[in-house]
Amino acid sequence: MFGVGGLSGGSKGGPHYECEVNEDSINMKHFSKVSNERWANGYRMAHVFTQDRNTVVVWERID
Repeated sequence: MFGVGGLSGGSKGGPHYECEVNEDSINMKHFSKVSNERWANGYRMAHVFTQDRNTVVVWERID
């Protein structure tokens, strides 16, 4: 999954890696909620980096 402009909670049993791109700054309250949803769905945050003022988050399925 490649998302631009926001973060989603991921789906249980989804692909092994998912990459999301958030344009400009991240709303930390929303990011915390999404991180907890992803953990509940069997994902961990594998990498976070910025590129051209965008935040790129790579999630890894761990279940």
